[in-house]
Amino acid sequence: MTSDFLDPERLWLLLVVLALAVVYVVVLRWRSRATVRFTQVDLLDKVAPRRPRWRRHVVAGIQLLGLSVAVVAIARPVDHSTERTRSEGRILVMFDVSLSMDAADVAPNRFEAAREAARDFVDAVDPDVEVGLVSFSGSVNVEVSPTLNRGAMSRGIDGLELAESTAIGDALTAGTNLLTNSDEDNTDDIAPGVMVLLSDGETTVGRLTSDGAADAAEAGIPVFTIAFGTPAGTIIDPASGEIVPVPVRPADLELVADTTGGQAFEAQTGGELADAYEQIADSLGETLGEEIDIVTELTWKWALAAFLLLSLAWALSLWWLRGMV
Repeated sequence: MTSDFLDPERLWLLLVVLALAVVYVVVLRWRSRATVRFTQVDLLDKVAPRRPRWRRHVVAGIQLLGLSVAVVAIARPVDHSTERTRSEGRILVMFDVSLSMDAADVAPNRFEAAREAARDFVDAVDPDVEVGLVSFSGSVNVEVSPTLNRGAMSRGIDGLELAESTAIGDALTAGTNLLTNSDEDNTDDIAPGVMVLLSDGETTVGRLTSDGAADAAEAGIPVFTIAFGTPAGTIIDPASGEIVPVPVRPADLELVADTTGGQAFEAQTGGELADAYEQIADSLGETLGEEIDIVTELTWKWALAAFLLLSLAWALSLWWLRGMV
């Protein structure tokens, strides 16, 4: 939140207040010298035995402060803040938890490197943007519905577990349904959100990847994809104990990005994955829509403060300077 003025040129009137303060000091000095010249000091004490002394300075100071606050008020101070509408602030992180993510071609393995990068990505998203987590292997699970609670996202990422098969098409359809159902009140022509899909392979079960991409495109949901891994990736088959090649396959993910109007990225190291997430985060501002500038005028608050200060000075002048209570 930042502060500003609608009529900042009126702040020049503060010079008038400063001039009044200078005049006050000059008059005080002049009166002090005149008092010293008064030869019958004892008589002066009898005529005015209770001179206000420091109290008049307090009254004058409050008056000058009240005038300064009044000048700020007529300059029309405002606060600027930004707000993103609910329909424009929703991101689904789609996370592949198929067994091929256990490949150690990326240190320490694809799965752990991807989890760490996902955490960093979520932390980098603006705090007013809702983020959700969907995991997919042979089945699709909504781990965290779109929320502003970053702690829930962190716990969701920590709780991910690997399983067999890859259902990218089903994941895209489930993500599309989740975003559109969460956005039923949206009557504007605005995307209900975006998906950021990370995977190392291609669909092996369920709906075709192209069908899931078509669902997302029809709903106006752009999908940013990251193909993560290297062509040399391998895992040990838990059933047979054999070494099974699991090379990264970016073709399906490129198709998804092209179909939905998103972007496709490839990453072969943890650093490249972090860079891909960073580029996606930079691109999401345009996809999610511009933030709305909220202007809150504060004139009445400053005017009220000026009124209270001047009223206080008036009351004190009656009490202290004129002996009226």
